[in-house]
Order: sequence, then structure tokens, then C-alpha cells
Amino acid sequence: MDNQSKNQFFLLIKKNKILFTAFDQKKGSIFTKEKLIEYNSIDKIYYLLENFLKQNILEIEKDLKNFIKKIYIIFESDSFFIAETSTKHNFNYNKISDTLIDIRNQFNKHSLGYETIHMIINRYIINGAAYNVLPEEFDNKNLVIEINFICLEDEIISNFKKIFFKYQISINKILSYEYLKNLNNH
Repeated sequence: MDNQSKNQFFLLIKKNKILFTAFDQKKGSIFTKEKLIEYNSIDKIYYLLENFLKQNILEIEKDLKNFIKKIYIIFESDSFFIAETSTKHNFNYNKISDTLIDIRNQFNKHSLGYETIHMIINRYIINGAAYNVLPEEFDNKNLVIEINFICLEDEIISNFKKIFFKYQISINKILSYEYLKNLNNH
């Protein structure tokens, strides 16, 4: 088996199913494995996920002729929470990314027990006018940025990592299903 895959692996955990998908960069989806489920608690999803992996991971790797070393998790859950914030600074256009990193770091510093899954810039407000995209030229003294942080409890992330570790798989990223669904709608 080739353990130097160029494929990407995704596991969708929804309230009604677990769906594994392998994507080839050129061909798109090359393999899927689905199991219908029903869960009403986070502990139940751990059990169902463990069971899915136990029953399927060796077969999946054999069919793909490839070891799965890293995976993206797309998770549908009420466990995510959104924190909204805004900030006003004297920004320099070239330094705005540094400022956003600082904002994220400050948020993370004061959000003990939670990990930021997504940081979303909702809009920029310049001199009272709202923009979805930051204009190239703007008055940096009157810039407000509205940001949402989508977060998940550290314990949930840790438990997912422990489950996948048993199969020598690391988690690339955990993504919010609701957030991705909303992106697709836009």
C-alpha cells in the first residue's frame, strides 16, 4: 500500500449518518462509505464513530490501496457555539492580517476549554458604510471589523483525536457542517 497519498480523506458526522469520502485531486470523489445512524448525545457519537472505524477502516484502506494518515472531520452538532465580536483599530492595510491573528489569539486566550474552529469576518465598516470585502483604499482610522468565532469544546476535540489515534490517523481539521452548508448556500 502507498502511504504517501495525494488523496484527501473526509469523514462527515451528521445526526443521521457517518460518511467517509476519499478525494483525488484530479478525479474528485473516488470512494465513499456510508452508515446510517441516529444519536442524541455526544457520548453516543463517540460510540458510533468508534464502531464505524472498527468495522470499516481496514476495508477502506484495502479498497483504496492506501493508508489513511490524516483526515478532515465535518461535524454536525449542537455543541458548536458562535461568539460575535467587533474591533476598531487604526489599521494599516498591509498589517491587517497580523491584527486578525492577534484578535484570534486574544479570543483563544480568554476562551479556555474551547478551540476556535472557524474565524469568520462578517463585514468591514468604514466611515459607517458596510463592505463584505475590504476595499484596497480606505481610511484606516475609521475601520471596524465584525468577526464571528465558531468554537467547539476541547474535550470533544480531544475525544475525537483519541478515537482516531487508535487507528493511527491524525485529524487535519474539524469543520462545522452548518458553517460549510451556509457557505455553499451563498
